[in-house]
Amino acid sequence: MKKIITLVVVMLVVGLTNVVMAGDVETHDGTNIGGTVPFCASWDLVEPNSNAFSDVDISVYDSDFLEVTELIKIADFDCNTKFKITATKTGWTLPAHYNQNDGNKRTNGSDTDFGLKIDIVNPGYESDGLTAINGYGNGYYITTSGSDILKGGKVGEGVGHGVENAACNIHGGILMDWATDIVGNYSLTVTLTISELNE
Repeated sequence: MKKIITLVVVMLVVGLTNVVMAGDVETHDGTNIGGTVPFCASWDLVEPNSNAFSDVDISVYDSDFLEVTELIKIADFDCNTKFKITATKTGWTLPAHYNQNDGNKRTNGSDTDFGLKIDIVNPGYESDGLTAINGYGNGYYITTSGSDILKGGKVGEGVGHGVENAACNIHGGILMDWATDIVGNYSLTVTLTISELNE
């Protein structure tokens, strides 16, 4: 009796296998996932010193220069391709009695009394990472039409890359003159813009 039951079970299993293998079976042709990855960039900016003129004293006038340490600090910058960062300034807001005939600062921003100097903390990639360009590693003035100050990443077949966890400190510098930079309120605004580079 035991042999008969085993034979019946074996026959049922073989029979079920034949049923599954035969007949009309739907198949999956695969699911395609595709599309275009867009230009992406992200940063954490720290602006610790927006009241730099409170540091003006006799030594600043004597040196003709007010240094604003870490005017803008890029603590973490990520980008998925080659890029540039452009700094643009506004014109100066000046004291009402400021003499624009003799003084160097201009409300239309055409002066060279304000500049930036960049220290790279982390390039974010071994080669072609975040880099100061156009003299901004040593310090240079910026314009109202925009000055390219940083770049990084690379494009090209088989070599394209961006940056991750890049960081830098952007210091400000303001020329100061005893005779013309009179008592009062001074201000300007600096804006940074990230752009994709295709070559």
